[in-house]
Amino acid sequence: MRATLFLPLPGLLALLAIGAAACAPEPGGPAGDRPMRIALHGAPSSLDPHLQSEVPAQIVLGHLYDSLVNFDVRLRPIPSLAESWENPDQLTWRFHLRPGPRFHDGRPVEVADVIYTLERARRHDRSRQAGALVAVSSIRKAGERTIELRTAEPYPILLNKLATLSIIPRGAPEEIFEPIGTGPYRMLRRTEGAIELEAVEDHWRLGPENPRRYPRQVTLFFVGDSEERIRGLLEERFDLIDDLSTRHSAEMAEKPGIRVDSLTSLGVSYLQLDVARKPWDDLRVRQAIDLLLDRERLVAEELAGRGQPVGQLVSQNVFGFNPELPVTRRDPEAARRLLAEAGYPGGLDIEIEHREGVDIEPIVRQLADGGVRGKSVFRPWDEMYRRLQSGEIGAYIGTWICTSGDASDLLDRKLHTPDPGRGWGDANWSRYSNPALDQVIETSQQVTNPLERGALLKKAMALAAADLAFVPLYSQHEIYALRQELEWTPRRDGRVFAFEMRWP
Repeated sequence: MRATLFLPLPGLLALLAIGAAACAPEPGGPAGDRPMRIALHGAPSSLDPHLQSEVPAQIVLGHLYDSLVNFDVRLRPIPSLAESWENPDQLTWRFHLRPGPRFHDGRPVEVADVIYTLERARRHDRSRQAGALVAVSSIRKAGERTIELRTAEPYPILLNKLATLSIIPRGAPEEIFEPIGTGPYRMLRRTEGAIELEAVEDHWRLGPENPRRYPRQVTLFFVGDSEERIRGLLEERFDLIDDLSTRHSAEMAEKPGIRVDSLTSLGVSYLQLDVARKPWDDLRVRQAIDLLLDRERLVAEELAGRGQPVGQLVSQNVFGFNPELPVTRRDPEAARRLLAEAGYPGGLDIEIEHREGVDIEPIVRQLADGGVRGKSVFRPWDEMYRRLQSGEIGAYIGTWICTSGDASDLLDRKLHTPDPGRGWGDANWSRYSNPALDQVIETSQQVTNPLERGALLKKAMALAAADLAFVPLYSQHEIYALRQELEWTPRRDGRVFAFEMRWP
């Protein structure tokens, strides 16, 4: 449990940060010989690091690939493939590659690979990572092991954005199905429900101070059924499970040999509405939905108190959170009046799509008080993700995590009007557009003063909150259950990496 709030300041940081069941090992055997078995709530939609932007894929690929810059568990930029960098003026960034890294097929990492990666990420017609490079105007080789990036305007959060971009070898296919990265693990094989990984034993991230303690064999299982994840942990088929439901957390904490870890999140759960179709094209209908929801009760009953009600699309742990935006107070009578004014005096029949493990019945019951008759539609995550990208969903319960701790992660990709040529709005699946908001988002990227930039981000959050294309619900804690003896600290960005774990 987290005792204090961590409030990241990515703009300031960017300026300052330069420079089944397995047995335990035999007594006396190395801890690294004990395999690690992690059960995740969903399978990756793709193994191409540039063609997706969802958490399950980023967890898997985070084992297989490195980026120029990484985040530590507190979301501070730290060296990765780039051992150092400098920012000689407001528009120029130079990154110096560390000597020695090789791709898993043996090829050394060269400047040309990095340039190829960044150009692919921003030019590929199906890229979901172009937004990270929206401010970059040029990329060039500036030395045998140096890459220079220039931005069109000052862009103080470039380090945070680069931390999401996996470096791939030049000449990669149109879509990558067999990952070849430089990460601390390589992929051995993939089955329908799991991916098996093997450690790259000379990798610099695998704990050189005690190299035999990291898990050398890792299996990532993809188990959408939360009850099955729990059974697997109790039956010692898994060592750690993510997305533990709040209703099970207290019970699991009492199980012998099991520990429950949780911390406040960088994510917000919301009801996404396709504003380009009826009835969601009418703001009054969206306002009615907002007024029918009792967030305090949802947190108390659905989350067992492990979360915070929110009135905006970022949590209080994210830079750009606007403390002046209140959580909407429930008012069913006002909601019915708005629905009648919008032409729905008899209420509405709607479908709400969601992935497995998301209990939306409390939301459905609250909406029914205002005449909104909701039908829960469960879909597996890979099908859901495809439907989201193709614009087939009218209403959807989802969660967005600002992985860098900065509101721009949401604003650039989820709320800006889609503009593929410039890298904006690649995850804006609600077809929402507000030119005034776009202008604030773009202006905020150019401001280097953290206080001024924070004010612009707060203004952007207020504009988005007024339009309600995404109706905010709550920020749910990240909750995990794991073996009592496993040494691991949860990350605020929801990533689960075996190379950050240790057996005793």
